[in-house]
Amino acid sequence: MNYVEPAAAHEMDGLRLALTAHAPAPYSLSARAILDHHGVSYVPVLQVGGGGNEDLVAWTGHRNAPVAVYNDEAPRVGWLEILHLAERLGAGPSLIPSDIDDRMLMVGLANELIGENGFIWNLRLVMLGLGGPERVAQERVRNPMYDQYGYSEAAAAVAVDGAKATMERLTAQLIAQRKAGSRYIVGKALSAVDIYWVYFSQGVGTFPEARCPMPAGMRKAYEIVGSLLGELDPILVEQRDWVLAEHGLPLDF
Repeated sequence: MNYVEPAAAHEMDGLRLALTAHAPAPYSLSARAILDHHGVSYVPVLQVGGGGNEDLVAWTGHRNAPVAVYNDEAPRVGWLEILHLAERLGAGPSLIPSDIDDRMLMVGLANELIGENGFIWNLRLVMLGLGGPERVAQERVRNPMYDQYGYSEAAAAVAVDGAKATMERLTAQLIAQRKAGSRYIVGKALSAVDIYWVYFSQGVGTFPEARCPMPAGMRKAYEIVGSLLGELDPILVEQRDWVLAEHGLPLDF
């Protein structure tokens, strides 16, 4: 992708989307997929994973990605904020179920997957603790994610159980949906949670290198935390692969 520097993007109109560059960052990829689904055009803005991103902070107040800025509206960083923005600006089938029960279930499941203290949050805590206390002490000095995620040995110790609980609930949902005749996580049509699961599923099974190359350290970290989750139902990865193939979601970065 051709990324624009934050300082230049600040002077533009329309939708600008800060994305983690040169890595398959799941929050960035899923935000892109949501916007692409609705046919919303945007200017991709450079965000360096783990970097200072001073110009991005000066403009948006945020260091991480994704950050969506539409005209002079306030920056949006939360997954639900960006989803609602895509729904407002775009066209095509909604990714938010119209049925209230399905809608509440979809939002709840998505939050358990990618929200604070959810599945990927817990796996990130485990990743931050890899290498033991000495490495953590060294990395914590330079990496603000330790404080942003509230890392502690105690939090990391219970994180795997939290991630497992989310996978058990998602597995039960998928099995119930198959029995009801649907290949989607909620209802009978593609919703946002299907898209989120495609990208955040790498915690249970990374994409093949040929399909989605990534830094060796990132792949290794995913593989380590995935092994800690133990044996999971194959339906989780089957679901990911089916949605990816059926809907042609982006994997480039």
